[in-house]
Amino acid sequence: MSHDTNDGPDSVDDSSPETRSPTVDGRDNDDEPTTIERADRTITFHSCSRATVTGDFEDGDIAYANTGFYDDGLFGDTILEDGVAFGDDVDAPFSGTVVFEIGDESGVTVESDRVVVGVPDYGSDGTAITSLTTQRADYRMGAPTHEHPRASECLEEIGPD
Repeated sequence: MSHDTNDGPDSVDDSSPETRSPTVDGRDNDDEPTTIERADRTITFHSCSRATVTGDFEDGDIAYANTGFYDDGLFGDTILEDGVAFGDDVDAPFSGTVVFEIGDESGVTVESDRVVVGVPDYGSDGTAITSLTTQRADYRMGAPTHEHPRASECLEEIGPD
């Protein structure tokens, strides 16, 4: 298990160890979700098509989903295409949950304690959320902060036979 350390002025100290635990969520029919507890945020991969980040977000904080997809049997991915920058896309400070869901609609919907990011189905054969980027330093490098623990399985499910 890796530990992220960020020393930039606009990053949150995210160096505390991750605590992973399965949770129960009746909204999806995939295997049990995985929750990653951090000092400042809770990241949950509910399924291959849904993930959430819950916590307090300040100006300059970000939350992006990264995907893998198959289109006519060919693999592709997205990095930092579906998400929000707090203070730019969403008012900051914000306290609540950012929900990433793969579906027909793309875009951002802001509610009082919830931001919903619609992630389009990029591939004709399917799309899976493979990681989340929640740290500014990772965002600048185009790198994921939290890998989906079942990303390989998710991609196998939608991949060509």
